[in-house]
Amino acid sequence: MFALCMLLLIGMLGPERVSAQTSVPQDWLQSNKQMEAGNPHAALPHLERLVRDYPDVVLYRLELGYALYLLERDARAQFHFQQARGATLNAEQRKAVDYTLAQIAARKTWSIRLDMRVEPASNAGKGTAAGSINVGGLVLTIPNTLRARSATGVVVNAGATYRPRLSQTLEASLSFDTSVRQYDDKALRETQIVGRAGLRYSPRQNVFFEGGVLGGKAYTGGAPYSNRFGVYGSYSSLIGDRTSIRFGVERYRLTHDTFSIADGPRTQFDAQLSYALSPNMILRSRGYLLHADASSTLQSGLQGALTIGAMYAFKGGLVAAVDVTTGFENRDGINALTGNRRKDRSVSINTEFYSSQYQIGPFVPVLRANWQRNTSNQVINSFSNSSVSLGFRTSF
Repeated sequence: MFALCMLLLIGMLGPERVSAQTSVPQDWLQSNKQMEAGNPHAALPHLERLVRDYPDVVLYRLELGYALYLLERDARAQFHFQQARGATLNAEQRKAVDYTLAQIAARKTWSIRLDMRVEPASNAGKGTAAGSINVGGLVLTIPNTLRARSATGVVVNAGATYRPRLSQTLEASLSFDTSVRQYDDKALRETQIVGRAGLRYSPRQNVFFEGGVLGGKAYTGGAPYSNRFGVYGSYSSLIGDRTSIRFGVERYRLTHDTFSIADGPRTQFDAQLSYALSPNMILRSRGYLLHADASSTLQSGLQGALTIGAMYAFKGGLVAAVDVTTGFENRDGINALTGNRRKDRSVSINTEFYSSQYQIGPFVPVLRANWQRNTSNQVINSFSNSSVSLGFRTSF
């Protein structure tokens, strides 16, 4: 059934594309030959070259996605099929793409995530640039541990999800995620671990409801810092021809080993949207709101952020992405030293560049450049930070 849908889809696109070209690329002829012979592995390099040379031609991207699907490289296949949704496809073609994405979601029992990079940062601990603060005419020196300083660290974000199928529409869902920032300076080290266990229900193709329990632990400076226990829920779906959305909510209690005034429940809402503008350009946005109801009003309040960005594939294999984020944090309590409630405003710009020409096994090297500024009415909480890092990614 799937092969028939893909042949129908490619057949509809093929004549249109051939008539628009004076000659058919040799890579296309070679890839067709290998695919017809049942050898998608041999067709892969030809299809990858076609997508690099013609990033806006949906036919080549669809055939690449299909080859990756046959090779069970689902993360990459999903990446290209989602981009293909940005093309002007008819109803049958859309149906074939949606069907493929649903098949990938249905058979992907294990999902692995890994992001590792070396990151030199101008202000790794997000400390203030100020040397002192004035409190009612009294000038206090800010300790060096709270001041800005540069450092180079290794950042690792990793995770795994296991979803065994319980019925046609129901799966169990077990996931584990960790984020590690490792520096020579022990005070800058951070580790966060979060695990989730629940159920995922899919009433129809590419629509998912998920919910369950969560638990996590955080370390700072190599020592235990906080624990969280609670529940979570989410809804995700494909909407219309080109849009995918996700909404999530978490409710958990946060406790601290040595900072009990911050103990208390947290409620977080988040949302994501991705829109395929064309086969080689995706627009995206995400945001969250977090309400903290801590033991002390100084640690209670509301914070949130909104990110808007885009990813664009250039001819030749270069892919560039940029995300702009603006955020806020408002605390409920009045600081006894400053006489006001803390209010922060932040802005950041994150960029990412990679070329699919340069592959190292299942990875491509990624260059990232980031800049962030946080402005607060509490001087000690104002900071700026910039970093450039080199890492890798598995979807390209």
